[in-house]
Amino acid sequence: MRTDASSSFSDRSAVNSHEFEFLFQALVAKSVRTLETILDDPKVSQRERAEIALHILAIARDAKSGTEGSLENLERLLTREPVLSSMGATPADLSNPQASALDRYVLVENFLSPQEHRQVLDIALKNIDRYVSSSTTNNASEYRQSAILYATHFNDFYFLVKDRILKIFPEVLRQLHRSPFAVTELEMQLTAHNDGCYYKVHNDSGSPETATRELTYVYYFHQDPKAYRGGALRIYKTDPVTGQIVDLDRFTDLEPRNNSIIFFDSRVQHEVRPVRCPSRQFEQSRFTLNGWLRR
Repeated sequence: MRTDASSSFSDRSAVNSHEFEFLFQALVAKSVRTLETILDDPKVSQRERAEIALHILAIARDAKSGTEGSLENLERLLTREPVLSSMGATPADLSNPQASALDRYVLVENFLSPQEHRQVLDIALKNIDRYVSSSTTNNASEYRQSAILYATHFNDFYFLVKDRILKIFPEVLRQLHRSPFAVTELEMQLTAHNDGCYYKVHNDSGSPETATRELTYVYYFHQDPKAYRGGALRIYKTDPVTGQIVDLDRFTDLEPRNNSIIFFDSRVQHEVRPVRCPSRQFEQSRFTLNGWLRR
């Protein structure tokens, strides 16, 4: 059903009222089935899955009436999993209110559509002459090695990703057991890690200039097949009061997953493990859109 429906959008001129009716009925049936499975799925909250199903119904109604933009929304929903259904658990038990918020992370897979994923890869590769060497707030030497492309070079895509992040922001806070806060700024940069690149242990809010950073996010993307290894994000168990690592042996390694995004508290001590890219070709780098949400 998904393949047939999505392929009908390849030529917009062929879409007519009968096809809208077919899609409408298919989406209604799919939404009803989704709602029917809520009570049988202990992994996903009833509220989340109900919101997804009702969102599909709303878009289907738009499609039936020919509302502008409904074709793109329908195609996107039919060709990829909804964001909220992909929201990952954390290494800690979400049902345990006593667990430290600094032990948690949220993983969202299929964050961008295939077309958007290709677009950000194009941005990364077409601006190779505009990257600058990375640095730290205290200008420490041999502490970080990577190349950065600032968001001023991809302004439109910045706002696309910003909007996508802010849409799931309340749910991210809920899963991190964080209190809501008003976002005053969303920072973003595109970072490339090639052979030998790394970032040693640090947090993202440990200086006067960064003290208002509350959440860190990292969106991973690369060419398929992946031509590098390593580059895991290592998150350490961090004391929320002192900001220090509780135990160097207590950490979680998160391997880069293409087209996924990770959120975690900016106070968390973390590092980027060394990347190995035998070809050393820039286009085969470990790419990220990474940044911070400030209060």
